[in-house]
Amino acid sequence: MQSLKQSARSVTLNVCTCGKVQFGYGPITLHFEPDDFAGFASAAARLFSRYQQLQTAHATGAAPLLHSDLCH
Repeated sequence: MQSLKQSARSVTLNVCTCGKVQFGYGPITLHFEPDDFAGFASAAARLFSRYQQLQTAHATGAAPLLHSDLCH
């Protein structure tokens, strides 16, 4: 098994000799087939990019809120 760890947070990526991928973030561990992990990682990167764009737009007042409900 090969492992990658990010030291700043409890983030891990393990690739088993059978090819399956385990992604850990804190107490959460997700198990993937290789193609599914690639899709997940790509989707998460796209969503994060969009999130950053929205945060910038909200900070400058250039974008309306997505909804008026408070979640907390």
